[in-house]
Amino acid sequence: MSLIEKMRNSTESTSTRFLIILVGVIFAFAGGRSARGQGCAGGMAATVNGETIALADFEQEVRRDYQRAGSGLADEKKAEIAGLTLDRMVQKALVIQEAKRLGLAVSSDEIAREIKKEELFQKEGKFDEKSYLEGLDKIGLSRADFEKDTHDRLLILKMQDLVARGAVVTNTEVRRAWELEATKVDLTYVRLPPTNFYDDVVVSDADRDAFVSANGPKLEERYKADYERSYNLPKRYHLHTILLRTDLPGADKEEVKARAEAIAAQAKAPGADFAALALRWSEDLSVKKRGDLGVIAADSVDPVRAKAADESGAGTVTGAVETGLGFEILRVESIEAARVIPVEEAKPGIAVQMIKDERVDAVVSEFAARLVSAWSAAGEVPRELTEGKALAVDTTGSFSLADEEVPRLGDGPAVAELLTAVKLAKAGQVLTVPVSVKGIPYVIQVSSREEPNEAEFETQSAGVRARLEMFKKSAFVRAWIDQLVKDATVERYVARAASS
Repeated sequence: MSLIEKMRNSTESTSTRFLIILVGVIFAFAGGRSARGQGCAGGMAATVNGETIALADFEQEVRRDYQRAGSGLADEKKAEIAGLTLDRMVQKALVIQEAKRLGLAVSSDEIAREIKKEELFQKEGKFDEKSYLEGLDKIGLSRADFEKDTHDRLLILKMQDLVARGAVVTNTEVRRAWELEATKVDLTYVRLPPTNFYDDVVVSDADRDAFVSANGPKLEERYKADYERSYNLPKRYHLHTILLRTDLPGADKEEVKARAEAIAAQAKAPGADFAALALRWSEDLSVKKRGDLGVIAADSVDPVRAKAADESGAGTVTGAVETGLGFEILRVESIEAARVIPVEEAKPGIAVQMIKDERVDAVVSEFAARLVSAWSAAGEVPRELTEGKALAVDTTGSFSLADEEVPRLGDGPAVAELLTAVKLAKAGQVLTVPVSVKGIPYVIQVSSREEPNEAEFETQSAGVRARLEMFKKSAFVRAWIDQLVKDATVERYVARAASS
């Protein structure tokens, strides 16, 4: 922790703590020197209303910012950091200029009191000149530089304190903020991924053929984009398994092998129900799917399984095969040789997919309207609709209406609109308009709403007022600084400075 940060932490006044925090956020003084007024032999990083920010001071600051950002920075990131560093130094210079214009000043006594408060410069609870000089030496600053930085920081605090007085919090604002903070809601929601509705989008052969004729270049572009994933097909196996494990404690390998061979004989018998045998005997995770492992690319298949499947052939059942987990009996549903699907063969399927991409939103919107209507009428989620589309029903958990994000849904413009609607909704109400979060529509019900306890207002209002004041002061000062920058004459040479 730098000396300046230690000074910040020792400050007692609430208003001063706020302003010091704001100084830190906007100007990042910790450990660095402020911009000097007259430049240096190395040149200029910028001029601010005719006052020079020396290149040497800028380079010193930007090196510190690089160190804070970590090693291995790309050139683009370095350029971004350099720009932000210069922005900060320009803002600092403008605030100091404005403070001086208004006649604000920092006395030598104020600087001395500030420095003497620093515990690092004390010995047995009292300021010690030797400790002071040793401390400055450790961080590589001269006494003049450090005291100039202390002067600038205190001057900026005075200026910001003066500006922040313009931020006034009314009783009405306190009441409204308290009501929002004290109101708790829980939302029940159904997420509507468009992929769950593609099967409902009807594409006729005529529509498909017309699309192919009219959109050749688009289809070829989509083909190229999806080539490796969808059209350069590796060898693939569709397998079902019955696994008897030998890797479990106490397993007798020979006994397991004998059982596996007996089950294999049953599975090979004419009319045998492999799925039923898997459900009864298999110890593989695929047992819930009756042993179906799905279609797997060759490079993802256990080589022992692949060898057994190849030797047995598609449409057959293997004998008991020893793998890393135990003995397996495989039903080889199919083996597809590696192949490339030509673009002309792929075009009809791509056309269907692209048409569905265009039409699916309308299908989702129609379903959402039915869901809202049925949910509102019943007062609870219509499971016949959600389960038919494999849609999950979930809840956010309780949160405050003053929050800027919704649990599990995040934040952003769409969530901000959702919060606006929720603030006006009653408990049990289903919002009539679905909310789209990251491109996925959500149908939402305010499942519970806990109103504020009026008896708690008096005890909680002071804390609410303090938070509002801090927020308004921060915003007020930020806007004031932005206006200073807008009205100033600033010449920036950061590109030249950063590459020097």
